[in-house]
Amino acid sequence: MTARRHHTARHPRRRGFTLVSMLVAIILLTVGLMSLAGANAQTVTMQTLAQNRTSAIAIARGYLEEVRTRDPWLITSESAVALSNDGQVSAGGKFVRTLTVTQTRNNLIRIDITVVYPRGSQPVQLTTSFFRGNGLSGVR
Repeated sequence: MTARRHHTARHPRRRGFTLVSMLVAIILLTVGLMSLAGANAQTVTMQTLAQNRTSAIAIARGYLEEVRTRDPWLITSESAVALSNDGQVSAGGKFVRTLTVTQTRNNLIRIDITVVYPRGSQPVQLTTSFFRGNGLSGVR
């Protein structure tokens, strides 16, 4: 029995955590949670940017199809127009669309539709060429 007491006295049992180990655990937990919060914020930002770019592409495509229905001899450049995210003209719209027409050859024009969108580093730009046919227009 004396040997057993002697062994217990040399190696006391540790129970619970020390203050230092608790502080280290709290710091590690805080760093982890802050990293997750930052990643979540970045994900939301990138998702919003992607949604805005998708809307800008849809606006440009829709307007390009509208322009294609026009008489090619009457298509001219248009100044910037503010639009809502569904492509409707809106004074407070966050999207801005422009139409640029450049004559590349006698009967050939190049049409550029540019849409600037919120937080976008580069605008969306769609380009097409349009053949004007025999040069006859519906307007005299």
